[in-house]
Amino acid sequence: MIRTHAISTIALTTALMCAAPAQAQSAADFASMKAQMEAMQAQLDAMKSKVDSLEGQLSQAQVEAQAATAAAQTATASATKANELSTKTADAAPKVSWKGAPEFAGKDGWSFKPRGRLHIDAGTVSSPGQFEPPTLGGVARVRRARLGFEGTVPGGVGYKLEMEFANASVGFGDVVISYSPADVPIQVRVGNFETLNSMEQISSSNFNTFIERASFNDAFINARRLGAAVALRSEDNVWRAEAGLFAAHSIDSTLDNNGAIGAARLVYAPKALGGQLHLGLNYQFRDFADNAGGIVSVGTGTPSTNQLARYRARPNSQLTDVRFVDTGSFAARSDQIVGAEAAAIFKGLYLSGEAQWLRSNAYDAGDRASGLGAFSNNNMAVVPTGNPGFFGAYGEVGYFLTGETRGYKQGDGTWARTKILDPVTAGGAGAFQLAARYEYLDLDDDALIAGSVNNFTTGIATPAALASRLARGGTQSSYLLALNWYPMDYVRFMIDYGHVQVEGGPIAVLAKPLSTLPVNRRSYGVDVLQTRLQIDF
Repeated sequence: MIRTHAISTIALTTALMCAAPAQAQSAADFASMKAQMEAMQAQLDAMKSKVDSLEGQLSQAQVEAQAATAAAQTATASATKANELSTKTADAAPKVSWKGAPEFAGKDGWSFKPRGRLHIDAGTVSSPGQFEPPTLGGVARVRRARLGFEGTVPGGVGYKLEMEFANASVGFGDVVISYSPADVPIQVRVGNFETLNSMEQISSSNFNTFIERASFNDAFINARRLGAAVALRSEDNVWRAEAGLFAAHSIDSTLDNNGAIGAARLVYAPKALGGQLHLGLNYQFRDFADNAGGIVSVGTGTPSTNQLARYRARPNSQLTDVRFVDTGSFAARSDQIVGAEAAAIFKGLYLSGEAQWLRSNAYDAGDRASGLGAFSNNNMAVVPTGNPGFFGAYGEVGYFLTGETRGYKQGDGTWARTKILDPVTAGGAGAFQLAARYEYLDLDDDALIAGSVNNFTTGIATPAALASRLARGGTQSSYLLALNWYPMDYVRFMIDYGHVQVEGGPIAVLAKPLSTLPVNRRSYGVDVLQTRLQIDF
Protein backbone atom coordinates (compact mmCIF):
# COMPACT_ATOMS: atom_id res chain seq x y z
CA MET A 1 0.00 0.00 0.00
CA ILE A 2 1.47 3.46 -0.99
CA ARG A 3 1.59 5.94 1.91
CA THR A 4 1.08 9.73 1.37
CA HIS A 5 4.07 11.05 3.38
CA ALA A 6 6.50 8.83 1.48
CA ILE A 7 5.27 10.15 -1.83
CA SER A 8 5.57 13.79 -0.63
CA THR A 9 9.13 13.36 0.64
CA ILE A 10 10.32 11.83 -2.61
CA ALA A 11 8.71 14.57 -4.63
CA LEU A 12 10.20 17.34 -2.51
CA THR A 13 13.69 15.87 -2.62
CA THR A 14 13.54 15.50 -6.35
CA ALA A 15 12.41 19.06 -6.77
CA LEU A 16 15.21 20.49 -4.60
CA MET A 17 17.83 18.56 -6.47
CA CYS A 18 16.56 19.85 -9.71
CA ALA A 19 16.31 23.38 -8.36
CA ALA A 20 19.83 23.57 -6.88
CA PRO A 21 21.59 24.55 -10.08
CA ALA A 22 19.01 27.22 -10.67
CA GLN A 23 19.28 29.11 -7.38
CA ALA A 24 19.91 32.28 -9.28
CA GLN A 25 16.55 32.15 -10.91
CA SER A 26 14.00 34.59 -9.90
CA ALA A 27 11.42 34.25 -7.18
CA ALA A 28 8.81 34.00 -9.89
CA ASP A 29 10.35 30.76 -11.16
CA PHE A 30 10.30 29.38 -7.61
CA ALA A 31 6.68 30.22 -7.24
CA SER A 32 5.91 28.49 -10.51
CA MET A 33 7.76 25.38 -9.37
CA LYS A 34 5.88 25.40 -6.08
CA ALA A 35 2.61 25.57 -7.96
CA GLN A 36 3.62 22.57 -10.05
CA MET A 37 4.55 20.62 -6.96
CA GLU A 38 1.19 21.37 -5.38
CA ALA A 39 -0.51 20.19 -8.58
CA MET A 40 1.50 16.97 -8.51
CA GLN A 41 0.51 16.52 -4.83
CA ALA A 42 -3.13 16.86 -5.78
CA GLN A 43 -2.72 14.22 -8.51
CA LEU A 44 -1.04 11.87 -6.03
CA ASP A 45 -3.90 12.35 -3.57
CA ALA A 46 -6.38 11.50 -6.34
CA MET A 47 -4.40 8.39 -7.27
CA LYS A 48 -4.41 7.31 -3.59
CA SER A 49 -8.15 7.69 -3.42
CA LYS A 50 -8.56 5.52 -6.53
CA VAL A 51 -6.19 2.86 -5.17
CA ASP A 52 -8.12 2.71 -1.89
CA SER A 53 -11.38 2.37 -3.84
CA LEU A 54 -9.93 -0.43 -5.99
CA GLU A 55 -8.65 -2.25 -2.89
CA GLY A 56 -12.17 -2.08 -1.38
CA GLN A 57 -13.72 -3.37 -4.54
CA LEU A 58 -11.18 -6.21 -4.67
CA SER A 59 -11.99 -7.24 -1.09
CA GLN A 60 -15.73 -7.20 -1.83
CA ALA A 61 -15.15 -9.25 -4.99
CA GLN A 62 -13.19 -11.81 -2.99
CA VAL A 63 -16.01 -12.08 -0.45
CA GLU A 64 -18.58 -12.46 -3.20
CA ALA A 65 -16.43 -15.06 -4.98
CA GLN A 66 -16.13 -17.11 -1.78
CA ALA A 67 -19.90 -16.91 -1.29
CA ALA A 68 -20.51 -17.98 -4.90
CA THR A 69 -18.10 -20.91 -4.51
CA ALA A 70 -19.87 -22.05 -1.34
CA ALA A 71 -23.27 -21.74 -3.06
CA ALA A 72 -22.00 -23.72 -6.03
CA GLN A 73 -20.67 -26.45 -3.73
CA THR A 74 -24.01 -26.58 -1.91
CA ALA A 75 -25.89 -26.76 -5.20
CA THR A 76 -23.62 -29.54 -6.45
CA ALA A 77 -24.15 -31.55 -3.26
CA SER A 78 -27.91 -31.06 -3.47
CA ALA A 79 -27.94 -32.14 -7.12
CA THR A 80 -25.88 -35.24 -6.30
CA LYS A 81 -28.18 -36.14 -3.43
CA ALA A 82 -31.26 -35.57 -5.59
CA ASN A 83 -29.79 -37.73 -8.35
CA GLU A 84 -29.00 -40.53 -5.87
CA LEU A 85 -32.52 -40.30 -4.45
CA SER A 86 -34.00 -40.34 -7.94
CA THR A 87 -31.93 -43.40 -8.83
CA LYS A 88 -32.97 -45.21 -5.64
CA THR A 89 -36.61 -44.30 -6.27
CA ALA A 90 -36.40 -45.53 -9.87
CA ASP A 91 -34.79 -48.77 -8.71
CA ALA A 92 -37.42 -49.28 -6.01
CA ALA A 93 -40.36 -48.57 -8.31
CA PRO A 94 -41.98 -51.75 -9.76
CA LYS A 95 -41.41 -52.46 -13.43
CA VAL A 96 -44.58 -53.09 -15.42
CA SER A 97 -44.75 -55.45 -18.38
CA TRP A 98 -47.72 -56.75 -20.35
CA LYS A 99 -48.49 -60.48 -20.58
CA GLY A 100 -52.19 -60.45 -21.37
CA ALA A 101 -52.52 -58.38 -18.19
CA PRO A 102 -50.12 -56.04 -16.36
CA GLU A 103 -47.35 -57.77 -14.43
CA PHE A 104 -45.64 -55.79 -11.69
CA ALA A 105 -42.09 -56.85 -10.76
CA GLY A 106 -39.62 -55.49 -8.21
CA LYS A 107 -35.84 -55.88 -8.37
CA ASP A 108 -35.72 -58.07 -5.22
CA GLY A 109 -37.95 -60.89 -6.51
CA TRP A 110 -41.45 -59.65 -5.76
CA SER A 111 -43.99 -59.85 -8.58
CA PHE A 112 -47.75 -59.76 -9.00
CA LYS A 113 -50.03 -60.40 -11.97
CA PRO A 114 -53.83 -60.72 -12.19
CA ARG A 115 -55.08 -63.72 -14.15
CA GLY A 116 -58.38 -65.10 -15.36
CA ARG A 117 -60.33 -66.77 -18.13
CA LEU A 118 -63.82 -66.69 -19.61
CA HIS A 119 -65.10 -69.65 -21.66
CA ILE A 120 -68.60 -69.29 -23.11
CA ASP A 121 -69.99 -72.42 -24.79
CA ALA A 122 -73.02 -73.08 -26.98
CA GLY A 123 -74.11 -76.10 -28.98
CA THR A 124 -76.30 -79.17 -29.12
CA VAL A 125 -76.19 -82.88 -28.32
CA SER A 126 -78.66 -85.01 -30.28
CA SER A 127 -81.10 -87.46 -28.70
CA PRO A 128 -80.55 -91.13 -29.57
CA GLY A 129 -83.52 -93.13 -30.81
CA GLN A 130 -86.53 -92.82 -28.52
CA PHE A 131 -84.57 -91.35 -25.63
CA GLU A 132 -85.37 -87.62 -25.50
CA PRO A 133 -84.61 -86.12 -22.08
CA PRO A 134 -84.88 -82.36 -21.55
CA THR A 135 -81.12 -82.03 -20.95
CA LEU A 136 -80.25 -83.04 -24.53
CA GLY A 137 -80.56 -80.54 -27.39
CA GLY A 138 -79.40 -76.96 -27.80
CA VAL A 139 -78.01 -75.07 -24.82
CA ALA A 140 -75.56 -72.31 -23.90
CA ARG A 141 -73.57 -71.96 -20.71
CA VAL A 142 -70.61 -70.23 -19.16
CA ARG A 143 -68.20 -73.12 -18.90
CA ARG A 144 -65.54 -71.25 -16.92
CA ALA A 145 -65.37 -67.79 -15.37
CA ARG A 146 -62.21 -67.51 -13.30
CA LEU A 147 -60.43 -64.64 -11.62
CA GLY A 148 -57.27 -64.74 -9.59
CA PHE A 149 -53.67 -63.68 -9.31
CA GLU A 150 -50.16 -65.09 -9.31
CA GLY A 151 -46.67 -63.94 -8.54
CA THR A 152 -43.38 -64.50 -6.76
CA VAL A 153 -41.80 -63.73 -3.40
CA PRO A 154 -38.05 -63.29 -2.77
CA GLY A 155 -36.24 -66.55 -2.17
CA GLY A 156 -37.79 -68.63 -4.94
CA VAL A 157 -41.33 -68.71 -3.55
CA GLY A 158 -44.31 -68.48 -5.92
CA TYR A 159 -48.05 -68.28 -5.43
CA LYS A 160 -51.21 -68.67 -7.51
CA LEU A 161 -54.92 -68.47 -6.71
CA GLU A 162 -57.91 -68.89 -9.02
CA MET A 163 -61.57 -68.65 -8.06
CA GLU A 164 -64.32 -70.10 -10.27
CA PHE A 165 -67.65 -68.25 -10.62
CA ALA A 166 -69.34 -70.20 -13.43
CA ASN A 167 -72.78 -71.79 -13.04
CA ALA A 168 -73.90 -69.45 -10.23
CA SER A 169 -71.56 -71.01 -7.68
CA VAL A 170 -68.11 -70.29 -6.28
CA GLY A 171 -65.32 -72.83 -6.50
CA PHE A 172 -61.57 -72.95 -6.85
CA GLY A 173 -59.01 -73.70 -9.52
CA ASP A 174 -55.32 -73.80 -8.65
CA VAL A 175 -54.55 -72.51 -5.16
CA VAL A 176 -50.82 -73.14 -4.80
CA ILE A 177 -47.70 -72.00 -2.98
CA SER A 178 -44.51 -73.22 -4.64
CA TYR A 179 -40.81 -73.19 -3.86
CA SER A 180 -38.13 -73.34 -6.55
CA PRO A 181 -34.59 -72.66 -5.25
CA ALA A 182 -32.36 -70.90 -7.74
CA ASP A 183 -29.42 -73.31 -7.55
CA VAL A 184 -31.29 -76.65 -7.33
CA PRO A 185 -33.61 -78.10 -10.05
CA ILE A 186 -36.36 -78.90 -7.54
CA GLN A 187 -39.90 -77.59 -7.24
CA VAL A 188 -42.13 -78.06 -4.21
CA ARG A 189 -45.86 -77.37 -4.48
CA VAL A 190 -48.45 -77.23 -1.70
CA GLY A 191 -52.14 -76.50 -2.18
CA ASN A 192 -55.00 -77.41 -4.50
CA PHE A 193 -53.80 -78.72 -7.89
CA GLU A 194 -54.03 -81.66 -10.31
CA THR A 195 -53.02 -85.02 -8.86
CA LEU A 196 -50.22 -85.68 -11.40
CA ASN A 197 -52.60 -87.42 -13.80
CA SER A 198 -52.80 -87.23 -17.61
CA MET A 199 -50.90 -84.65 -19.66
CA GLU A 200 -54.09 -83.16 -21.06
CA GLN A 201 -55.69 -83.01 -17.62
CA ILE A 202 -52.68 -81.26 -16.09
CA SER A 203 -52.47 -78.75 -18.96
CA SER A 204 -54.53 -75.58 -18.80
CA SER A 205 -57.92 -75.69 -20.52
CA ASN A 206 -56.77 -72.53 -22.32
CA PHE A 207 -54.27 -74.56 -24.35
CA ASN A 208 -56.01 -77.88 -25.13
CA THR A 209 -57.11 -78.30 -28.74
CA PHE A 210 -60.62 -79.64 -28.14
CA ILE A 211 -63.31 -78.01 -26.07
CA GLU A 212 -63.39 -80.87 -23.57
CA ARG A 213 -60.62 -83.14 -22.34
CA ALA A 214 -60.50 -86.86 -23.12
CA SER A 215 -63.49 -88.75 -21.80
CA PHE A 216 -61.40 -91.04 -19.58
CA ASN A 217 -60.49 -87.99 -17.47
CA ASP A 218 -64.20 -87.42 -16.95
CA ALA A 219 -64.90 -91.11 -16.29
CA PHE A 220 -62.01 -91.69 -13.88
CA ILE A 221 -62.63 -88.43 -11.99
CA ASN A 222 -59.19 -86.93 -12.56
CA ALA A 223 -59.25 -83.58 -10.80
CA ARG A 224 -57.55 -81.15 -8.43
CA ARG A 225 -57.11 -82.13 -4.81
CA LEU A 226 -55.43 -80.70 -1.73
CA GLY A 227 -51.91 -81.98 -1.31
CA ALA A 228 -48.19 -81.54 -1.75
CA ALA A 229 -45.74 -82.68 -4.42
CA VAL A 230 -42.00 -82.56 -5.06
CA ALA A 231 -40.62 -82.45 -8.60
CA LEU A 232 -37.04 -83.03 -9.72
CA ARG A 233 -35.99 -82.06 -13.24
CA SER A 234 -32.75 -82.23 -15.17
CA GLU A 235 -30.83 -79.03 -15.85
CA ASP A 236 -31.71 -79.23 -19.55
CA ASN A 237 -35.42 -79.83 -18.72
CA VAL A 238 -35.44 -83.11 -20.65
CA TRP A 239 -36.37 -85.21 -17.58
CA ARG A 240 -38.98 -84.47 -14.93
CA ALA A 241 -39.95 -86.78 -12.06
CA GLU A 242 -42.62 -85.82 -9.53
CA ALA A 243 -44.36 -87.51 -6.62
CA GLY A 244 -47.10 -86.26 -4.34
CA LEU A 245 -49.52 -87.09 -1.56
CA PHE A 246 -53.06 -85.70 -1.60
CA ALA A 247 -56.28 -85.74 0.35
CA ALA A 248 -59.12 -87.46 -1.52
CA HIS A 249 -60.93 -84.14 -2.02
CA SER A 250 -60.33 -80.60 -3.19
CA ILE A 251 -61.08 -77.35 -1.36
CA ASP A 252 -64.38 -77.68 0.53
CA SER A 253 -65.84 -77.24 4.00
CA THR A 254 -66.08 -80.93 4.93
CA LEU A 255 -64.06 -82.55 7.70
CA ASP A 256 -65.26 -86.15 7.24
CA ASN A 257 -63.15 -87.21 4.26
CA ASN A 258 -60.16 -89.28 5.36
CA GLY A 259 -59.27 -90.78 1.98
CA ALA A 260 -55.82 -90.29 0.48
CA ILE A 261 -54.13 -90.32 -2.93
CA GLY A 262 -50.53 -91.13 -3.74
CA ALA A 263 -49.42 -90.06 -7.22
CA ALA A 264 -46.31 -89.95 -9.39
CA ARG A 265 -45.41 -88.81 -12.91
CA LEU A 266 -42.30 -89.25 -15.06
CA VAL A 267 -41.66 -87.27 -18.25
CA TYR A 268 -38.94 -87.57 -20.89
CA ALA A 269 -39.05 -84.68 -23.38
CA PRO A 270 -36.05 -84.49 -25.73
CA LYS A 271 -35.73 -82.36 -28.82
CA ALA A 272 -35.34 -84.81 -31.71
CA LEU A 273 -36.33 -85.47 -35.33
CA GLY A 274 -36.47 -81.73 -35.93
CA GLY A 275 -39.12 -81.16 -33.27
CA GLN A 276 -40.14 -81.65 -29.65
CA LEU A 277 -40.95 -85.14 -28.35
CA HIS A 278 -42.82 -86.07 -25.17
CA LEU A 279 -43.08 -89.44 -23.43
CA GLY A 280 -44.67 -89.81 -20.04
CA LEU A 281 -45.99 -92.21 -17.42
CA ASN A 282 -48.36 -91.39 -14.58
CA TYR A 283 -49.70 -93.36 -11.63
CA GLN A 284 -52.29 -92.86 -8.89
CA PHE A 285 -53.28 -94.96 -5.90
CA ARG A 286 -56.55 -93.68 -4.46
CA ASP A 287 -57.64 -94.90 -1.03
CA PHE A 288 -61.35 -94.15 -0.65
CA ALA A 289 -62.84 -92.38 2.33
CA ASP A 290 -64.51 -94.41 5.06
CA ASN A 291 -68.27 -94.97 5.10
CA ALA A 292 -68.82 -92.87 8.25
CA GLY A 293 -71.74 -95.04 9.39
CA GLY A 294 -73.73 -94.60 6.22
CA ILE A 295 -73.52 -90.80 6.20
CA VAL A 296 -72.83 -89.79 2.60
CA SER A 297 -69.78 -87.60 2.16
CA VAL A 298 -70.39 -84.35 0.31
CA GLY A 299 -66.73 -83.57 -0.32
CA THR A 300 -65.68 -81.83 -3.55
CA GLY A 301 -63.60 -83.64 -6.16
CA THR A 302 -63.69 -87.00 -4.38
CA PRO A 303 -62.78 -90.10 -6.45
CA SER A 304 -65.62 -92.01 -4.76
CA THR A 305 -68.63 -91.44 -2.56
CA ASN A 306 -67.33 -92.98 0.66
CA GLN A 307 -66.69 -96.66 -0.22
CA LEU A 308 -68.84 -96.56 -3.36
CA ALA A 309 -67.02 -96.27 -6.67
CA ARG A 310 -68.72 -95.07 -9.85
CA TYR A 311 -67.18 -94.34 -13.26
CA ARG A 312 -69.14 -92.58 -16.00
CA ALA A 313 -68.63 -90.02 -18.77
CA ARG A 314 -70.50 -87.46 -20.81
CA PRO A 315 -70.42 -87.63 -24.65
CA ASN A 316 -67.36 -85.32 -24.96
CA SER A 317 -69.46 -82.33 -23.98
CA GLN A 318 -70.41 -80.49 -20.80
CA LEU A 319 -73.55 -79.16 -22.48
CA THR A 320 -75.51 -82.11 -21.05
CA ASP A 321 -75.62 -84.07 -17.80
CA VAL A 322 -76.51 -87.34 -19.58
CA ARG A 323 -73.94 -90.12 -19.33
CA PHE A 324 -74.38 -92.81 -21.95
CA VAL A 325 -71.74 -95.01 -20.30
CA ASP A 326 -71.96 -95.58 -16.56
CA THR A 327 -70.85 -98.42 -14.29
CA GLY A 328 -73.30 -97.49 -11.57
CA SER A 329 -72.14 -97.57 -7.94
CA PHE A 330 -70.38 -100.60 -6.50
CA ALA A 331 -68.57 -101.26 -3.24
CA ALA A 332 -64.82 -100.72 -3.37
CA ARG A 333 -62.04 -99.79 -0.98
CA SER A 334 -59.66 -98.14 -3.46
CA ASP A 335 -58.48 -98.02 -7.05
CA GLN A 336 -55.28 -97.60 -9.06
CA ILE A 337 -54.70 -95.75 -12.34
CA VAL A 338 -51.74 -96.22 -14.69
CA GLY A 339 -51.35 -93.83 -17.62
CA ALA A 340 -49.12 -93.41 -20.67
CA GLU A 341 -48.49 -90.19 -22.62
CA ALA A 342 -46.89 -89.47 -25.99
CA ALA A 343 -46.60 -86.42 -28.25
CA ALA A 344 -44.50 -85.15 -31.15
CA ILE A 345 -44.51 -81.45 -32.05
CA PHE A 346 -43.17 -79.99 -35.28
CA LYS A 347 -43.67 -76.73 -37.15
CA GLY A 348 -47.36 -76.70 -38.03
CA LEU A 349 -47.92 -80.40 -37.32
CA TYR A 350 -48.30 -82.22 -34.02
CA LEU A 351 -49.46 -85.66 -32.86
CA SER A 352 -50.48 -86.72 -29.36
CA GLY A 353 -52.10 -89.61 -27.58
CA GLU A 354 -52.74 -90.95 -24.09
CA ALA A 355 -54.16 -94.03 -22.40
CA GLN A 356 -55.18 -94.90 -18.86
CA TRP A 357 -56.01 -98.20 -17.19
CA LEU A 358 -57.99 -98.29 -13.94
CA ARG A 359 -58.27 -101.25 -11.60
CA SER A 360 -60.57 -101.12 -8.58
CA ASN A 361 -60.18 -102.98 -5.30
CA ALA A 362 -63.77 -104.15 -4.77
CA TYR A 363 -65.63 -105.76 -1.89
CA ASP A 364 -66.75 -109.39 -2.28
CA ALA A 365 -70.12 -111.05 -2.01
CA GLY A 366 -70.70 -112.11 1.58
CA ASP A 367 -68.66 -109.26 3.10
CA ARG A 368 -70.18 -107.59 6.15
CA ALA A 369 -69.97 -104.03 7.46
CA SER A 370 -71.35 -102.46 10.62
CA GLY A 371 -71.03 -99.37 12.76
CA LEU A 372 -68.94 -96.69 11.07
CA GLY A 373 -68.17 -99.16 8.30
CA ALA A 374 -71.83 -99.50 7.28
CA PHE A 375 -72.83 -98.41 3.77
CA SER A 376 -75.55 -95.98 2.84
CA ASN A 377 -78.73 -97.28 1.16
CA ASN A 378 -79.60 -99.53 4.12
CA ASN A 379 -76.12 -101.06 4.13
CA MET A 380 -76.58 -102.59 0.68
CA ALA A 381 -74.43 -102.20 -2.44
CA VAL A 382 -73.43 -103.95 -5.66
CA VAL A 383 -70.35 -106.16 -5.36
CA PRO A 384 -68.50 -107.49 -8.45
CA THR A 385 -67.27 -111.07 -8.73
CA GLY A 386 -63.70 -109.74 -8.84
CA ASN A 387 -61.79 -106.48 -9.19
CA PRO A 388 -63.18 -104.78 -12.31
CA GLY A 389 -60.90 -102.87 -14.65
CA PHE A 390 -61.60 -100.09 -17.17
CA PHE A 391 -59.72 -98.41 -20.00
CA GLY A 392 -59.67 -95.16 -21.94
CA ALA A 393 -57.47 -93.72 -24.68
CA TYR A 394 -57.28 -91.13 -27.45
CA GLY A 395 -55.15 -90.29 -30.45
CA GLU A 396 -55.00 -86.80 -31.97
CA VAL A 397 -53.41 -85.12 -34.95
CA GLY A 398 -53.46 -81.40 -35.59
CA TYR A 399 -52.09 -78.88 -38.05
CA PHE A 400 -51.74 -75.08 -38.07
CA LEU A 401 -52.60 -73.84 -41.53
CA THR A 402 -50.79 -70.58 -40.80
CA GLY A 403 -47.47 -72.15 -39.76
CA GLU A 404 -47.56 -71.88 -35.97
CA THR A 405 -45.97 -74.49 -33.70
CA ARG A 406 -48.16 -75.81 -30.93
CA GLY A 407 -47.03 -74.49 -27.56
CA TYR A 408 -45.28 -76.88 -25.18
CA LYS A 409 -43.62 -76.20 -21.82
CA GLN A 410 -40.50 -78.29 -21.57
CA GLY A 411 -39.63 -78.96 -17.94
CA ASP A 412 -43.31 -79.23 -16.95
CA GLY A 413 -44.37 -81.63 -19.70
CA THR A 414 -47.59 -79.75 -20.45
CA TRP A 415 -49.23 -77.94 -23.34
CA ALA A 416 -48.59 -74.20 -23.33
CA ARG A 417 -49.64 -71.07 -25.20
CA THR A 418 -49.16 -71.10 -28.97
CA LYS A 419 -47.45 -67.96 -30.24
CA ILE A 420 -49.53 -66.42 -33.05
CA LEU A 421 -47.30 -65.39 -35.94
CA ASP A 422 -49.57 -62.87 -37.66
CA PRO A 423 -52.24 -61.58 -35.22
CA VAL A 424 -55.09 -59.32 -36.30
CA THR A 425 -53.66 -56.61 -34.04
CA ALA A 426 -50.73 -56.39 -36.48
CA GLY A 427 -52.95 -56.43 -39.56
CA GLY A 428 -52.82 -60.21 -40.04
CA ALA A 429 -55.46 -62.94 -40.14
CA GLY A 430 -54.49 -64.73 -36.92
CA ALA A 431 -53.89 -68.49 -36.73
CA PHE A 432 -56.08 -71.34 -37.98
CA GLN A 433 -55.84 -74.86 -36.58
CA LEU A 434 -57.42 -78.10 -37.78
CA ALA A 435 -57.44 -81.24 -35.64
CA ALA A 436 -58.94 -84.73 -35.61
CA ARG A 437 -59.23 -87.12 -32.69
CA TYR A 438 -60.40 -90.64 -31.96
CA GLU A 439 -61.34 -91.61 -28.42
CA TYR A 440 -62.31 -94.91 -26.89
CA LEU A 441 -63.70 -95.52 -23.42
CA ASP A 442 -64.46 -99.03 -22.13
CA LEU A 443 -66.42 -99.23 -18.88
CA ASP A 444 -67.49 -102.85 -19.46
CA ASP A 445 -66.21 -105.60 -17.19
CA ASP A 446 -67.54 -109.14 -16.78
CA ALA A 447 -66.88 -109.06 -13.04
CA LEU A 448 -69.18 -106.06 -12.68
CA ILE A 449 -71.86 -107.40 -15.02
CA ALA A 450 -71.94 -110.70 -13.10
CA GLY A 451 -71.96 -108.96 -9.72
CA SER A 452 -74.76 -109.10 -7.20
CA VAL A 453 -76.34 -106.84 -4.60
CA ASN A 454 -74.81 -107.56 -1.21
CA ASN A 455 -76.50 -106.99 2.13
CA PHE A 456 -73.59 -105.95 4.31
CA THR A 457 -75.63 -106.50 7.44
CA THR A 458 -76.43 -110.19 6.75
CA GLY A 459 -73.73 -111.00 4.22
CA ILE A 460 -76.35 -112.33 1.77
CA ALA A 461 -75.77 -111.47 -1.91
CA THR A 462 -78.63 -111.48 -4.43
CA PRO A 463 -78.16 -111.25 -8.21
CA ALA A 464 -79.99 -108.37 -9.87
CA ALA A 465 -82.14 -108.83 -12.98
CA LEU A 466 -80.12 -109.71 -16.07
CA ALA A 467 -81.13 -106.59 -18.00
CA SER A 468 -80.03 -104.43 -15.07
CA ARG A 469 -76.66 -106.16 -14.83
CA LEU A 470 -76.05 -105.93 -18.60
CA ALA A 471 -76.68 -102.16 -18.43
CA ARG A 472 -73.67 -101.63 -16.18
CA GLY A 473 -70.83 -99.93 -18.02
CA GLY A 474 -70.85 -99.67 -21.82
CA THR A 475 -68.32 -98.55 -24.40
CA GLN A 476 -68.05 -95.19 -26.13
CA SER A 477 -66.17 -94.41 -29.36
CA SER A 478 -65.85 -90.76 -30.35
CA TYR A 479 -64.83 -89.32 -33.73
CA LEU A 480 -64.03 -85.63 -33.29
CA LEU A 481 -63.07 -82.73 -35.56
CA ALA A 482 -61.97 -79.26 -34.46
CA LEU A 483 -61.48 -75.91 -36.20
CA ASN A 484 -59.92 -73.19 -34.07
CA TRP A 485 -59.21 -69.57 -34.92
CA TYR A 486 -56.76 -67.55 -32.81
CA PRO A 487 -57.07 -63.87 -33.80
CA MET A 488 -54.37 -63.06 -31.22
CA ASP A 489 -52.47 -64.73 -28.40
CA TYR A 490 -55.19 -64.46 -25.74
CA VAL A 491 -58.39 -64.97 -27.74
CA ARG A 492 -59.73 -68.12 -29.40
CA PHE A 493 -62.88 -69.18 -31.26
CA MET A 494 -63.49 -72.96 -31.30
CA ILE A 495 -65.86 -75.24 -33.24
CA ASP A 496 -66.04 -78.97 -32.45
CA TYR A 497 -68.08 -81.64 -34.16
CA GLY A 498 -68.24 -85.17 -32.84
CA HIS A 499 -70.05 -88.39 -33.61
CA VAL A 500 -70.23 -90.61 -30.54
CA GLN A 501 -71.00 -94.30 -30.99
CA VAL A 502 -72.22 -96.08 -27.85
CA GLU A 503 -72.69 -99.77 -27.21
CA GLY A 504 -74.50 -100.97 -24.10
CA GLY A 505 -74.71 -98.85 -20.99
CA PRO A 506 -77.75 -97.66 -19.01
CA ILE A 507 -79.32 -95.68 -21.89
CA ALA A 508 -79.26 -98.49 -24.49
CA VAL A 509 -82.56 -99.99 -23.34
CA LEU A 510 -84.19 -96.54 -23.56
CA ALA A 511 -82.69 -95.61 -26.92
CA LYS A 512 -83.42 -99.02 -28.49
CA PRO A 513 -86.41 -100.42 -26.55
CA LEU A 514 -87.59 -102.63 -29.42
CA SER A 515 -84.23 -104.24 -30.14
CA THR A 516 -84.00 -108.01 -29.58
CA LEU A 517 -80.26 -107.82 -28.84
CA PRO A 518 -78.99 -108.10 -25.26
CA VAL A 519 -78.78 -104.69 -23.61
CA ASN A 520 -74.98 -104.67 -23.68
CA ARG A 521 -74.99 -105.28 -27.45
CA ARG A 522 -77.41 -102.55 -28.44
CA SER A 523 -75.61 -99.79 -30.30
CA TYR A 524 -76.61 -96.21 -31.13
CA GLY A 525 -74.99 -92.90 -32.01
CA VAL A 526 -75.31 -89.25 -31.03
CA ASP A 527 -73.96 -86.12 -32.69
CA VAL A 528 -72.34 -83.28 -30.81
CA LEU A 529 -71.81 -79.77 -32.18
CA GLN A 530 -70.39 -77.15 -29.86
CA THR A 531 -68.63 -73.78 -30.00
CA ARG A 532 -66.60 -71.73 -27.59
CA LEU A 533 -65.53 -68.09 -27.28
CA GLN A 534 -62.45 -67.94 -25.07
CA ILE A 535 -60.55 -65.03 -23.56
CA ASP A 536 -57.79 -65.47 -21.01
CA PHE A 537 -55.15 -63.33 -19.40
